[in-house]
Amino acid sequence: VDYAHTADSLRQFYEVFSNQKKICILGSCGGGRDQWKRSEMGAVADTNCDQIILANEDPYDEDPMQIIQAVAKGIKKHTPIIILDRRKAIRHAIELAQQGDAVLITGKGTDPYIMEANGKKTLWDDATIARKELQEFLNNKK
Repeated sequence: VDYAHTADSLRQFYEVFSNQKKICILGSCGGGRDQWKRSEMGAVADTNCDQIILANEDPYDEDPMQIIQAVAKGIKKHTPIIILDRRKAIRHAIELAQQGDAVLITGKGTDPYIMEANGKKTLWDDATIARKELQEFLNNKK
């Protein structure tokens, strides 16, 4: 889990895991701002990840699908999986992972809320959600 929200910080985060297969959940582009970087973020993921899942992050008053489509424009060699529900995206990444793979979740870091339309704030913690989803997945495998 990392806050990486620029192309450079995203690239640096991915490089830490250069020797592992990477399943990447990419948010990193909040609504209503930073529109210029969206396709660039997709391109960085495309270059560095083995599988890409595009998920909702902080859409504010912007349509989350429009944000995701803008990020997807930078992805040329992979076919991204689009899962708007961030929890479901995390769960899907865990289900795809094999032993030794890295599931990398970016965009939120320790941000405590998902910021939505009309000022709505949903309490959120990527690390806690990922731990819960991983534990549930492991319990169901038994």
